[in-house]
Order: sequence, then C-alpha cells, then structure tokens
Amino acid sequence: MIGNDIVDLKYSSTGWVRPRFLDKVFALNEQALIFSSENQHQTVWLLWSMKEAAYKIHVQQFGERFFNPKRLVCDLTVEEKGIVRIDNNCYYTESTITEDYVYTVAKQDHNQEVCTSVFKTKKEGYRIQSNVLKQQLLKSISEIEKIDYNVLSIKKTHLGVPEVFVNSEKSQKPISLTHCGRFSGFAY
Repeated sequence: MIGNDIVDLKYSSTGWVRPRFLDKVFALNEQALIFSSENQHQTVWLLWSMKEAAYKIHVQQFGERFFNPKRLVCDLTVEEKGIVRIDNNCYYTESTITEDYVYTVAKQDHNQEVCTSVFKTKKEGYRIQSNVLKQQLLKSISEIEKIDYNVLSIKKTHLGVPEVFVNSEKSQKPISLTHCGRFSGFAY
C-alpha cells in the first residue's frame, strides 16, 4: 500500500499561526519541530503532508476513516525522511521540498519501490485537475507496465480510495493520487 500528498505552498493557508490550530493538529513534539524550524510555514505543511500520505495507507489497510490529526504522530529521521505512527502502525515517508511545494510519499516498507511523479497543472478546478491527474497516472502505468492505455481505468472504493482496473479487473497495484493548487502527483 502507498499514500501521497502534495501541498502547494503558495496556496496553503497561513492560518496555522493561530495556536489553537497547532494544538488541534500537531502533538507537542511536532510543534517543537515547527517552532525550531528556520522555515516554520514549510515545516507545518511538511508534517501535514506526512500525516495525509500515511493516513491514505491506513485507510486502505484498515478500511477506517477518521479525523484526528493528533492520532498521527510524525518524527523526522532526516529533513526529508520520516516515520508516521498511527496507533501501533508505522509508515515511512520521503518528502520532496521545493520553494513551491511539499510532496510526500508514504510506504509500509521503507524498501518498497515506488514510481512517482509531480507535475504542474493549470488551476482550472478540482474536477479538471483530478481528471488530468488520473490520465497522467494511467499513461505512466501504460508506458512502464506495457499495458494498452485503453484497457486501464480508475475507480474509487466506497471509502474514496482509488484503484486501477485492467480490462475491468482490479489490479493489485496500489496507487495514490493528490493535487493542491498548481501541482498534482501520483504514486504507485
């Protein structure tokens, strides 16, 4: 299983500076990371994207949705690698941090190989961005896996988890999709 999340730093809120927001979303050790960071805005959204990417795996794994950001606890092992713990489960994250965005991929096994891509999209609305993202993912799978693009499709489960289908049969290949502001990304 795999999860990913992207945050466009230009479009991300600065509302996090309100103490109540930090208290609702981040554990004390995470708040300490934020306050000690040279770029607090970037660190807030790094931790947020780590939580979101790990949450996507957890939902796939356990079929349970919840809203409790503090239940997901982040630790950074190095600036762009970390671990997110949800109860007794650990998810390993790798992030790409640029001046424009923070992009995180979470995996159950830190040695798991992942194909991932981030690209800039025109801000034309949620549905258009979502469709472009799905098309890009299917093109990538088609090229890398040598599968005819026309037999590939994406459907969501009742929990909203996207899955790839080949000739109407569910693939065992886990995928994750994300978009925010000007950027989109996929992982499989």
